[in-house]
Amino acid sequence: MEAAPRGAIHPRSFDAARQFAGAWALPGLLGLVGVVNFVVLLAQARALVHSLYLNADNASALVLPALAGHAPPGSVVNIGNHPWYEPWWFMRATASLPGYRALWEAAPIVLGLLGSAAVAACAWWALGRLAGLVCGAVLLSASAAQRSVLYVPESHGLIVIHVAVLCAALLFVQRRAHRGRLPLRTLLLVGVPLTLFTAAGLTDQLLIVSGLGPFVLAPLVCWLRFRSRTWMTVSAFAVVTGIVSLMLALLVTHVMQDRGVVHAPFPVSFVGSEAMLAGAQNLLATLAWLGGGSFFGLPASGGNLFTFGAGVLTLVAFAEILRALWRWRVATADSSEQLTARPVSRELFVAFWGSAMVLAIAVFLLTSVSANSAGGRYLVGAWAAAAALLGILATGRIARAALLVGVVAFCALNARSEIASGVTPLGVGPDQRVAGEIERFATAHGASIGYAGYWDAAPVTWETHLRIKLYPIVGCPTPAGLCPFINNQINTWYVPRANTRTFLLADTRAIELTVGSPSASFGRPIAEEALEGGFTIYVYSHDIAAALG
Repeated sequence: MEAAPRGAIHPRSFDAARQFAGAWALPGLLGLVGVVNFVVLLAQARALVHSLYLNADNASALVLPALAGHAPPGSVVNIGNHPWYEPWWFMRATASLPGYRALWEAAPIVLGLLGSAAVAACAWWALGRLAGLVCGAVLLSASAAQRSVLYVPESHGLIVIHVAVLCAALLFVQRRAHRGRLPLRTLLLVGVPLTLFTAAGLTDQLLIVSGLGPFVLAPLVCWLRFRSRTWMTVSAFAVVTGIVSLMLALLVTHVMQDRGVVHAPFPVSFVGSEAMLAGAQNLLATLAWLGGGSFFGLPASGGNLFTFGAGVLTLVAFAEILRALWRWRVATADSSEQLTARPVSRELFVAFWGSAMVLAIAVFLLTSVSANSAGGRYLVGAWAAAAALLGILATGRIARAALLVGVVAFCALNARSEIASGVTPLGVGPDQRVAGEIERFATAHGASIGYAGYWDAAPVTWETHLRIKLYPIVGCPTPAGLCPFINNQINTWYVPRANTRTFLLADTRAIELTVGSPSASFGRPIAEEALEGGFTIYVYSHDIAAALG
């Protein structure tokens, strides 16, 4: 056999190169589309911020802590339907900083990205690099629906980073216990800060379902599967940490309410058996919406086909993960004492995120939250769990390739959607231009305090940098016909001010919770002006709060 000439490339090297390219082509493409989605987010960040705070729920989460420092002693602040105390503490602590506005708008986005990175890091740690890459790419490819949940202060977005920290703590304790290196000092060094951090997050009660429940259940499930001393130790750590965290959260909530920062009741009830089908339909629609694939009811043509593709990929992924979890549940487990650290971590990881997904979906299906128009926020934990668990689907060569192709397609479709449609308004409040016109007209007539329907009040207040303050009012069955809004308000906003000009912003759009016209009890305005978009502003020589029901 003749030797190859010096410098020639042996044919086998071509085979090795092809194998190397084949092994890294899809992961490399996946990393690329993940980076593209991240770049798109950065490019759209400014427009996204303006879009997010056209929604009164989001804007109220900024307006309330900004104005709370100017409220008289004894004021009661109602922060809405759930106690988002963790963001509240951050904003109240930084309210005196010169650049607090930019900080408040940027912090949820930064924390949302950190939470996504932390979930991906846990997947990498427990399942390997491919699982971490897949998880990170999916979470970076946030649809407009996910952005409206993850990147605002009060919409349960912080749950992602809390759940990731709980997962990481379990993995750390389990690995140390498996190696026989878990002294009491280590448990305290991990458990004390974890308890404090988790207690702060548990003021948002959704974390009980999405994080605390899986944190306690996962090691117990592993103990039932393996029956080893290691899992008894990890289970005891989880149970003690969970109980103490919950007790601290209840104490903190009580203290906050005693200090006048309260939340409105948000009753949750179990649905009747006849409503289960509707709940399942809402679940499918909400999951598709979170994945950027809300195709139900759309014409099957044009750009809607891309939306359909994203929706189908989302629903197939959830179905495959649930099927894999079922197979994992019925699989026979070997003794964990005979396994290396990685397989044991994999068992705990699957138990944790599997519990998070199943619990979130079960609560959504069995309770009235499935009928809530903002139901997507209640599945944020399930979405993070799905991204974390995608790695368990790579059970073989073909499955690995199919997973990578599907995830690349999903990420590309979401990038294409955000680039093609741009940043769409995520609320119905007046935009910057209209808010500026409202401010100019009101201040020109000596009024800086006004009243408006709920969807208009907070967005205008925030857009005008608090130079004018619009307080929400709502129609009610009283002689005046208008009353203070019950949520997202400070009660002293509605105490009549002497010798103060105020104004009313009327909104004739057919939108619930808007005020279409002034009440006759307000008297005759001294000035009025019709603005574009269906708005009219009425200025009065007195504080019309005195005439509210």
